[in-house]
Amino acid sequence: MRSPMFSLFGLALITCIACSPPSSPSESSRQPEAQPVVASVVEAEPRNEQGTETQQGTETQQGTETQQAAETQQAADAKTEETPAAAPPTPTADARVEAKSPAASAMSTVFSPTRAPKRKTMGLLQRSFLDLADQGEQELEIAIVVDGTDSMTTELAGVRRSIHQMLADLQRYRDNEVRVALVVYRDVGSPSGEVSILLDKFTTDEDAIENAVQKLQPESGAPFFHELTDEGVHRSIKDLPWTDDNQVTKWIILFGDAPPYSPNYADEDHPAARRRYADSILVSMAKRKNIRINCVLCTSGGNVSESYQQSVDQTRAFMNAMAAGTDGLMLDLSYEAIRTAIIDAANQPKVGLAKMEPITRIDIASVRRDQTDTTSDTRTVSLAVVPHMPLAQITFAANHPAVRVSTAIRTKLASIPGVRIASPRDIKEQLRRLRAEGISPDQAMRGLAGRLGVDFVVWGKLVPEQATYQTAAYRREDGKQILPISLADHPNDTAFALVQASAKSRPDDQALAYLIKNMESIQSALKTPLSASESTNDNLLTAMEALEQALAFESGSDESVDLLETADQASKNARTAEPTNAIAHWLQANVLYNQASRLYALGDNEAAKQKMNEMRASLSEALKHRQTIATKSLVTEIEADYYLLVARDAAKAVERYTAMTSLDQPQSSQLRGHWMLSGIRAGDWGTAEQSVVDPAESRRHLIEIMANWPDSPEAKLLKQWMRWDERSEQTQFNYLPTVNLGLTGTAS
Repeated sequence: MRSPMFSLFGLALITCIACSPPSSPSESSRQPEAQPVVASVVEAEPRNEQGTETQQGTETQQGTETQQAAETQQAADAKTEETPAAAPPTPTADARVEAKSPAASAMSTVFSPTRAPKRKTMGLLQRSFLDLADQGEQELEIAIVVDGTDSMTTELAGVRRSIHQMLADLQRYRDNEVRVALVVYRDVGSPSGEVSILLDKFTTDEDAIENAVQKLQPESGAPFFHELTDEGVHRSIKDLPWTDDNQVTKWIILFGDAPPYSPNYADEDHPAARRRYADSILVSMAKRKNIRINCVLCTSGGNVSESYQQSVDQTRAFMNAMAAGTDGLMLDLSYEAIRTAIIDAANQPKVGLAKMEPITRIDIASVRRDQTDTTSDTRTVSLAVVPHMPLAQITFAANHPAVRVSTAIRTKLASIPGVRIASPRDIKEQLRRLRAEGISPDQAMRGLAGRLGVDFVVWGKLVPEQATYQTAAYRREDGKQILPISLADHPNDTAFALVQASAKSRPDDQALAYLIKNMESIQSALKTPLSASESTNDNLLTAMEALEQALAFESGSDESVDLLETADQASKNARTAEPTNAIAHWLQANVLYNQASRLYALGDNEAAKQKMNEMRASLSEALKHRQTIATKSLVTEIEADYYLLVARDAAKAVERYTAMTSLDQPQSSQLRGHWMLSGIRAGDWGTAEQSVVDPAESRRHLIEIMANWPDSPEAKLLKQWMRWDERSEQTQFNYLPTVNLGLTGTAS
């Protein structure tokens, strides 16, 4: 999902600032999440909750399976006995280590809607940590339970530096307190003992939290790689002063890289190195206190990689048991794909957050327009324009002549007030499904209209030998073709001719009558080509199509990069051939902005700064030659963008964007106006120090988008950012990310 920047006649061009990381793993590269492992012992209920509670139930459920686990543990332990750690790292070392810490990356991203990796990158998880944070507005008590042995040196540094970010992210979900305690566990040979409770009461005191966190230093995990993980969980449940109130949400977040000892493991030289509590005991104790255990399986550092790999399945099984048994979640950082997604997400530029009041279903219903009332100015007609070629041969290549025909028709139709246009991405996906189902061409257009939810589908074919093309509109209600027309040369006046012909064939069709009414005032603009030159016209259409398609993909993906390159070259060709063509300059500004946003996300601020300066130069040229543009709504948009991004006059920008939201403007212009105003009024786009900031006004524009463009990329992004909950029918994370603030500050 992307945050929209520019649009053209309803061409919603979207750029990525706070989306998933550029190098997120593809579907094919994801590794499967391990399923919970069946416990290998009959785990007894505790006799009491005192220190003597060591009845684990040593009877085997499957003797062979248990013996194999013990042998695996002994083999791993024989490989590497942990030695005392070196002196604790200095704060400077912490900074270096934290950059390499997957656990730190997880803590700073998984509870942030603007930074969390997309769900599909997270293995087979059916829920995310964002879902967990959404659940209720009660007070929250969190026990951070951490493996404090030297194999966790890197991850401990990460926890020290990222805990405050995690708590700040969680606090934004609730008006009530988020209190934290801290427990560290090790093994029987550790100098500080098996378990240390560094923060023994749940607190919000930042100084107390910081003092406790700085004591979280690595020590020896001797004698073996396995640790007393179960003892750490047990002590956190039993000894911390959990509030005895079901209205308080209670979590344990367990960080570790090693499993507890196997149930039947014993070593004569180290008799205390053994399993203390069975999985079922720990789960039962947690459930009695309504504690949810969430687990993060960390990576190991130092010289224990072989032991880590030999025992990781046991660690995974234990953590799965804790999480599944208490309705918690597990994040498995042992998988490279998940680890990469988390680290890449953490490397994205941080964004500001503007506080908003919650948005509810009632708010949305109060401003939703009736778009089916034919007597109302809010009536809309929706269309999909399909590349003009046989169904089996349809391509979406931006420079294909048949695709340019559909691009020209789509952009002209979208400039008509009251018209909504389906995106090429949605059309492509639904056509793929229809063809896979073997639907006939005669049925395809009706099926496509139904799946896209549009009133009409526009489709036809080129006739090269006659230098003409044929096009027609197909009704959703019955799939019938409405009076096909045949036109020569470029489809500059197709929109007007098509709707006019359709209206004559169906004088009783109120939707078509509504279109004709709206077209009358802009008939001249509808018939005006983008350029008098055929080759320049072709380049402009290619650039438009490539831009829209590029921005449907993840920023930085091969598809996005290739399509942006196509748009870049085509818009440059048009600008070179016709230096006074404002649309050519404006399209180039689109390309440059998206290239700058990509560079900024990668941390290359100097290159991003250069691209932003080039973008401002192109936008200035577009403004200078705006008299060459026939579509008044586009002129207004260019003026608004110029005042915001070049002149830095937020007040004038607000005036022009507000004009775009008028009901007599094209639907795409209205949407873009509301989108830009929602950001400007929240302090985004470099306006935080100006008098135009007004959170209540920002919220009003957000509601307009969610109410009247619910299926738009913008509305979907808002629901993602603000964590719209379908059950409560309101937002859960009541902050608007100011995602463009960093990029628009990269001016010369």
